[in-house]
This record gives sequence, C-alpha cells and structure tokens, in this order.
Amino acid sequence: MENAAKNSRRDFMKAGAATLVGGALLGGVPLGAYAQNGKTIKIGLVGCGGRGTGAAFEALTASKSIKLVAMGDAFQDMLNASYAKIAGAFKEQVDVPEKRRFVGLDAYSKVIAECDVVLLATPPPFRPAHFEEAIRANKHVFMEKPLAVDVPGYRKIIATGKLAEQKKLNVVVGLQNRYDPSLKAMMDKIGEGLIGDVASVDVYYNVGAPTIHPRVPGQTELEYQLRNWRYFTWLWGGQLAGQAIHQIDVINWLMGDYPDFAAGIGGRQLF
Repeated sequence: MENAAKNSRRDFMKAGAATLVGGALLGGVPLGAYAQNGKTIKIGLVGCGGRGTGAAFEALTASKSIKLVAMGDAFQDMLNASYAKIAGAFKEQVDVPEKRRFVGLDAYSKVIAECDVVLLATPPPFRPAHFEEAIRANKHVFMEKPLAVDVPGYRKIIATGKLAEQKKLNVVVGLQNRYDPSLKAMMDKIGEGLIGDVASVDVYYNVGAPTIHPRVPGQTELEYQLRNWRYFTWLWGGQLAGQAIHQIDVINWLMGDYPDFAAGIGGRQLF
C-alpha cells in the first residue's frame, strides 16, 4: 500500500506538471473557440488581495472575449480596492455590479455560481474546499499556490484534481517559472549537456518581511489573523510551501521527477 501511494502521488504530480499545473493563466481554456462563437468567457475572482487582483489583470489581458463578472472577499475594503483597480484598467471587460460583489467567508460559493472560470486566490487553507466546489460545479480553475496547508487538504486537492481530469476541466496553478523564457532557455542548455550531469541542486528565495496590519478597535481575532495570514501557520503553511515552492518546482523541473519524501532541520521563525 505504501508503494502504491507513493506511485499514485508521483504520477499525479507528473501529470499535473504536464497538463494541469503551470503558470500560464487560462492557458488551457479554448479562448479561440469562445471568440469564434461570439461567446464571452465569464471569470470570477475569489480573494481580492494583491495576488488575486494581479491574476485578474493577467486573465483580462489574455483576450478581449474575457469579462470579469463576479468578485468575492472576506472583507469589503479589500473587494472595493481590487474592484477599483481592475475596473479602472479594463473598463469594457468588467461587469461586476453590486449584486455580484460578495463579502464573507461564503463569498466563494456565490462567485463560482456566476462564472465559467474561477480564480482562487485566498489564503491557502480555504483552497481545497473552494477547488472542490468549483470542479463539482464544472468550472475551469486557476488557483494560486500553496494549494493547502496540511495533509488532509492536499489529499482533497489530489482527489479533486482527478475529478477535474475526468470532467476534462482545465486547472492551472500559479507556478510561473516554467513559463519564464530565460529559465526555459537555461533548462534547454542544461538538457543539452552544457554543464554535464547535474549531481546536486541548491535554490534560494530571498524576500523581505510581509506587511504587518496592526490591530484596530473592535476587530475580532479571526479578522486580525486573516489580515495577517502569512504570520499564522494554519493560514500560510510555512515559507517553503508559500514562496520557496517556486524554486522547489524549478528543481523538480530540472530533475524531471518529484521526491517521495522531504526532511527539514528548521529555519528562521518570526514572532
């Protein structure tokens, strides 16, 4: 059973890298077919922070046949700020009236119901449930990494990924390095044997500290933690999954394989 589980996990990861997982937003959605038939691709945004807003920008840039029709966030101010930025840049492609701007932890479900493609960009512990509902509703999905923060969450992601394959739905994950022209050129050169056989690989991700949003009067503990989600393990999952995953993905790409297990010895902790 243990070997079967390992093989299943490795097979899923390999298939995901080849067909489901990548950094080209909406890369698998048939934009040309929609355009030829005069159809609009309706996208919805769940999670209106910086990354979610950026994902919406990238999606709307991909084709004029794409329209943003629904948005959702846990906080009204985040939704308002995101809407103002996106609508200001893509006036003709944004059709999100008040009735399709949803606020609260259940906003994701309401957004999913309104669109063809959903962009999932909330903090990662919510991703497995959001992903599952989107696929069960037959929606194409772009979702940010990390995909989850614990083993049950990742198991749900894997199961939902298999369901998406069965339904022939397109799923893309924000691992953008595989679409970087310079990195692709480097990988080609290494594959041609320019530096010989790769015996060992080290990667680094140097980044400044995220912003701390101070407590405000009347704020609940949950709101405080959600606004500072990168500082709480249950909301972030750690730096390796959250940001170093890009460099880990480059290693997997270079080696053409995925590890069966990982070991760690600790690291910097911020209090």
